[in-house]
Amino acid sequence: MRRKGMFIAMICGVLLVSACSSGNNKPSASESSPSNSTSSAEGPKKEYVIKVLTQDNAKVKRSDETEIGKVVKEKFNIVFEYVQTPGNYADKLNLMLAGGDYPEIISISDNATFDKYVHAGALLPLDDFVANAPDFAKRYSVQIPLWRLSAYDGKLYKWEGMVPVDFRNYVEVNDIGVRTDVLKQQGYPDLLSTDDYIQFLKQGLQDNPTTNGQKTLGMIVPFAEPWGMQGISSIMYEKGGRYTAAAGNMGVIWNQVDQKFEDMMMNEYVKEGLVFFNKLYREGILDKDSFTDKYDQFAEKLNSGRALSSWYVVWGLNATNQGLIEAGLPDIQYINMPVRSMTQVERNEKRQIRVEDTRPFAIYSITKNAKHPERIQELLAWAATEEGRILLQSGFEGEQYTIVDGKRVPTEAYKKMLADPDSDEKIGLGGFEFLGNVLTSGEDGVPYNMSLDPSIQDELGLTQQARDAYSALGWSNSKDYYLQTGESAHTGVAGTIAIDTTSELGALHQRMVDFRVKNSTSLIIKPKSDEEFEALYQSVISDYQKLNPEQIVNEYNRLYQEKKTQVDQLK
Repeated sequence: MRRKGMFIAMICGVLLVSACSSGNNKPSASESSPSNSTSSAEGPKKEYVIKVLTQDNAKVKRSDETEIGKVVKEKFNIVFEYVQTPGNYADKLNLMLAGGDYPEIISISDNATFDKYVHAGALLPLDDFVANAPDFAKRYSVQIPLWRLSAYDGKLYKWEGMVPVDFRNYVEVNDIGVRTDVLKQQGYPDLLSTDDYIQFLKQGLQDNPTTNGQKTLGMIVPFAEPWGMQGISSIMYEKGGRYTAAAGNMGVIWNQVDQKFEDMMMNEYVKEGLVFFNKLYREGILDKDSFTDKYDQFAEKLNSGRALSSWYVVWGLNATNQGLIEAGLPDIQYINMPVRSMTQVERNEKRQIRVEDTRPFAIYSITKNAKHPERIQELLAWAATEEGRILLQSGFEGEQYTIVDGKRVPTEAYKKMLADPDSDEKIGLGGFEFLGNVLTSGEDGVPYNMSLDPSIQDELGLTQQARDAYSALGWSNSKDYYLQTGESAHTGVAGTIAIDTTSELGALHQRMVDFRVKNSTSLIIKPKSDEEFEALYQSVISDYQKLNPEQIVNEYNRLYQEKKTQVDQLK
């Protein structure tokens, strides 16, 4: 289950947008840096063109067609040529590895492919580079030991994009999409507990039996997706104050507070989540087609405005809202709102909001085919400096931002650029992800990628109706509740733990998952009362324990302690 994949795609979409050139007052290399790297004791360096594979059909073919790329060329005389590679990217990487014709800088989107390249000796180690690149070492101080851990020989062969992360800049929460017109009908109630939602949705169905001539649906869920019943039917555990989806997500879950893995099936919050769905089903609130609906069917219902709410799948709400406005239904809009089980509300603990320390789907490496790896490393070291980070992710002072009281403030031209996906890609923001974009803030306290500011995200990413709804709820922005009631929960070593799927324990782990998926459906639809639910639940747990699931929990915790020791040694 990679629900963050959808949300990250939205963020990456913002990062990849570029704008028209708005002036000629760009700083020269001599103005922006005390030294010009294109010259050396041996004389000027020759232009170095490096091919970068991309699956985007970008208008820009060379980095020096952009304003930022011109600065990079002036400083380092390096130009990146963007080569489109449509189709299955992992298959292409495997073919390139077999033929030895991979590029000088390579992007890899999974650990399995990365492992193949490392074992084949195709990647250059970066340990000596890090020893002489203090900004790079400081920037990735948390990540470097984890990256070394991912290689069989303990060496450093990669860096990753979109890490490190400041959770205040990237609040990744997927709870319940709620129709704002129904919130307004009921006086903008303070929804939080599962009981709150049952009462709200029950009343909403009574008040709105039809929507635009169709039967209104209480809550929709794409349970038929592979990540549906397996993942999001049990995800209540992450809404409270102890667990995150940092690791496991199949047979085990991660207790962030106690720093240990626990059994998912027997977790109290997972049980409460199933109780919630059972009550929704019994009340006629849960759409009965949810068990056969995949994402396309789910999206069709959401986009029609028929659903009063959607469980967990909230990453496409703004596109839905725009579509509803264009369809002449501007009063029907959706916003993401928090939910907690009854026990979680009672405990009122700070929610553990996952912050990923590694992103194995955004791996970058220098290969042994690099003609001048030392020049790539020189550029990589500069990209990790404050100057490099601000230029690559914020653009130019006076054009994309101004300085007010020592802080970068986005210009209207910058906001217009982000809001216009058809603007010419001339600035170059988003064109250098392979140098390692970060989701943290600069020394001035402003995110390097200024679009990560919650107020800007809302201004550009939410409809006016959605913003008005949050304001009516008393929120200062769409992330306000989560920033006030949550805290950063870094994945760390836990995010790297997995059991070999081909092993005997791996087979047992899969049986545990299959058991939970099958019986979760039964627990949602069969019980006709709370008493029947409890009786069926106890019977299911009794059968589940016959699998000896503690073997998997113990193995996850053993692997965690083992890897934690290794990481401590690699620091």
